[in-house]
Amino acid sequence: MAVPAVWRTYRTRRKSLDDAEPDEVTLSGTAADAAVPDSTAPDSTAPDSTALDNPALDSTALDNPALDSTAVDGASAGSTPPARRSWPRTTAGIGLNVVDGILAIGAGVMVVFVHDLKFWLSIPYWLDEAWVIDSVRAPLSLVPRLAATTPLGWILLLRLVPHGGLERQRLVPLIFAGLAVSAAYLLGRELGLTRFTAGLATAAAALLSPAMLIRNDLKQYTAEAFGSIVVWLLVARTETKWSRWRLATLAVTASAGTLIAETIILTGAAGLACLGLAALVRRQWRRLAEATAAAAGMLVIYGVVYVLVIKPRVNSTLNYTWAPDYAPASVTGAASFFWAKLQVLAPFIGFPALSDPLAGLTIALSVAGAGVAALALMRRFALAALLPVTLVVVMAASAHQSYPFGDERTSTFWLVLFPVLMAIAVASVPHAIGVGLGWLAGGTGGRPLRRGLRWLQWTLLPVLAIAATAIAINYYTRAVLPATNDHLLAHDDPRSQVHYVEDHWRAGDVIIVDYGASYGFAYYYKDPASAYPPVPANAAGWVPEYRDDPHIVVMANRLPGEVGRALRNARAILAAEPPDEHGRIWVIRNHPEPDERLDWRDAFTRLNRGGGHVAIINLNLLGYLPGYMPLAVYTPPLPPRGR
Repeated sequence: MAVPAVWRTYRTRRKSLDDAEPDEVTLSGTAADAAVPDSTAPDSTAPDSTALDNPALDSTALDNPALDSTAVDGASAGSTPPARRSWPRTTAGIGLNVVDGILAIGAGVMVVFVHDLKFWLSIPYWLDEAWVIDSVRAPLSLVPRLAATTPLGWILLLRLVPHGGLERQRLVPLIFAGLAVSAAYLLGRELGLTRFTAGLATAAAALLSPAMLIRNDLKQYTAEAFGSIVVWLLVARTETKWSRWRLATLAVTASAGTLIAETIILTGAAGLACLGLAALVRRQWRRLAEATAAAAGMLVIYGVVYVLVIKPRVNSTLNYTWAPDYAPASVTGAASFFWAKLQVLAPFIGFPALSDPLAGLTIALSVAGAGVAALALMRRFALAALLPVTLVVVMAASAHQSYPFGDERTSTFWLVLFPVLMAIAVASVPHAIGVGLGWLAGGTGGRPLRRGLRWLQWTLLPVLAIAATAIAINYYTRAVLPATNDHLLAHDDPRSQVHYVEDHWRAGDVIIVDYGASYGFAYYYKDPASAYPPVPANAAGWVPEYRDDPHIVVMANRLPGEVGRALRNARAILAAEPPDEHGRIWVIRNHPEPDERLDWRDAFTRLNRGGGHVAIINLNLLGYLPGYMPLAVYTPPLPPRGR
């Protein structure tokens, strides 16, 4: 009774093949067809004619796309049992194995060796980081309002890290950097190129990407890079085997992921657009309709997240801050703007060692273009178009004044895609060589077997891999590593000033904290702020205050006259103190603007002329490290004896 069942399966399969849309069943006719079959190749689950035309195969064999050609040949001969896949292969049902898992995890762990952990876990938080980390000490009920410049989910993740000690919250962006590397490995493996080569190449590209190494602020930038690579991975998996579940996963990831990385909506929209574009080119109308439905669902979910979470935190002041990174309205002006910005970002795209930004940008664009061509030859049209479409989406967002273009931090999510795409171009070279040597070696299609070429195929590829690894390590140590040691962070240090003031505090002292130091002061001071009132014309939208302690005067902004106003308030507090508690005024400054520096210098000159004395203390000479910013302390003149 087995034969009728097989023929029923045959007729069903043949009908499905006849009714299938063009290119829906298999992506054939490329150079990759000559390679060793890989379950990760696009739409490789479709049955071939050998299996369908062989009535000796039962329905189980026909319905199991994981069986390789060895198993099929064995079943058709009826003499040998089907070849069993190795035990690592059987532990995963998506074409990966235990070795892939180990390599993906190991590649992610490598971030601890290419980052200066001692620096990142010890340098004080600078201004942009401080207003993020300050929300960690704030009451949980205030977090949605305080997360004005950072996704709400990112703030909640930081709150999971215990407060105090080293700047350990920077482990969160480091973890996401490792996850991005692991996702890049899985992306390379999904392409179905020479075993492990593409995965290791894309992982190394994400690991050594200058955009991921040079800036590791306490912001969501590495999470955004991770989200972009995950979108690429989901697009690749959807191209490998189209399914509504994979489309839905991409749509949900791109919309709900904005709770942690808001830029993922840009790459997610580009990913679904590319899948729809590929379906349109192939005239696969059902897939086009499904991609359109997934995009609509993504927009619905994102609309809910935007209305409930993002929109209430929108700060119009940030538009003024990012105004230089918004494209002009005219076409010619926008073209000049984007080209100039790309040259500025050239060192972060992939070649920081080149002194000429134009040369580095030209090389990067050329190699990335080769990656696009390689993906197109693999008939992965959606992936091939993904980076260009992503750039178009980001440029459109800049022209709409919705997202800045040209800042190395906010551009991390698409800058990291250039090295990954260049790695795909490099990985396709040994794969093409292996395919060519395999064809020349013969042994199939009636061609004689040439064992010498077969051995050359298996010896040349490791040599190429080792040579490419040596080149990458050499380039990293000479070009990228010195750049990462430059530590492109603002040299702010409210921590040393706070510690010195706490160590030398005495009754009656007053502390003036300028705007740039206010957020870091609220984090490093022994007591958290008692209030976080909203402040207009402020990038963060709020400022910490100590309303329960009148001896702490916090400047809410950098407006003209604010320095003099703070000093008058502090001197009034000193005047109200009893004579035996006549204190001093400590001035903690951080990240001052040039005009503010002049205001403080003029104010200190007037105080010295008034009979008091302003001392400037270089904290690094006293062991308070790093001590980037000197601390000022004003000792007023002694009060009259008759008082």
